Amino acid sequence: MATLVHSIPSISFLSSLTLQPLKIKTHKKSPSTSRSEPIKTLTCSTSKPNNKSPTMDGRKPTSKKTRKSSYGTSRRSVLKKTFIQEQVTFTSQLSSDPHVGIIGGGMAGLLCALSLEKRGVKSTVFDTGIHGLGGRMGTRVIDPQPLIFDHAAQFFTVSDPRFSELVDDWLEKGLVRQWQGIIGELEVGGRFLPFPSSTPRYISVNGMRSLADSILSQTCMVNVVRPCWISKLEPFNGMWHLSENGKPCGQFDIIVIAHNGKCANRLLASSGLPLIARQMKTLGLSSIWALLAAFEDPLPIPTGATPFEGAFVKGVDSLSWMGNNSAKLLGSKTNSPHCWTFFSTAAYGKRNKVPQVRLFYFFSSIRKSA
Repeated sequence: MATLVHSIPSISFLSSLTLQPLKIKTHKKSPSTSRSEPIKTLTCSTSKPNNKSPTMDGRKPTSKKTRKSSYGTSRRSVLKKTFIQEQVTFTSQLSSDPHVGIIGGGMAGLLCALSLEKRGVKSTVFDTGIHGLGGRMGTRVIDPQPLIFDHAAQFFTVSDPRFSELVDDWLEKGLVRQWQGIIGELEVGGRFLPFPSSTPRYISVNGMRSLADSILSQTCMVNVVRPCWISKLEPFNGMWHLSENGKPCGQFDIIVIAHNGKCANRLLASSGLPLIARQMKTLGLSSIWALLAAFEDPLPIPTGATPFEGAFVKGVDSLSWMGNNSAKLLGSKTNSPHCWTFFSTAAYGKRNKVPQVRLFYFFSSIRKSA
């Protein structure tokens, strides 16, 4: 028997993630059966069940041949295609030693793998990261100075008591610390309004990615595969089969999608789970630009203004955040270049949206000509 869970990332500087499990119905054991374990089935049938919908336990699923869509297919068109899928129903028994495939090695995926190990469940994490794990907990180090930038999540906060226990453990191990620097709002004209120091903000001591690397450092039941871009998720013989551009990547009893909305839509297009695909319609994503800039001298501050390490910018159409990585990670007295991360607004990102693959080829051509 197989199960699928999807985590939905919300786009913010905190990059919070939430797991939404499917409800699994447990059928009571028949008096005539000799099995000691209940049979569990994944039931996601629609309100108007189709009697001809396939059961993916004993035969290879069949699908209509469709023309391969070109790059840049809109999320809305992908969603419409997923709604016309036939609903898949697994009826075989869940393995007593399940193997979980986790697509996405950001904070949600890594903590999912860690939680599974604590329960004695093995997992494999698939991540697209070339430089390392972490997803939005990304840190870029540029040699030889070195220059260090947290280019995605700038900090995180704690509201869940279970997550608080993890953070306390990270504090004790010296993996994270509170960001004591001044953070506030920067208005047009240079007026800065510091936030009151109420909710603690946490950062990883060596950049956000170092925390991601540390989360799985002492695990023994978690396998990590990267860089790997899972392109297809298919049900077959009571298992979920993953592949990367036609190359098999394994079969799993349970799948967790801990990836962004566009990638989740692409995977759900062939999964046979139109009801989950329909839930994705409510997910909104915002593209933003990140600028990493290093300055030899500190940025000029108006006389009498409060020096700050992070600011949410108000009143500027193109800029929403600016953060001083050097002061945050190395201290205000560092003699190294001052490394700042700037984020655009969602409106600017929408007007100037560029597929990531084009950026890859653009910067590759610049490196070759340099």
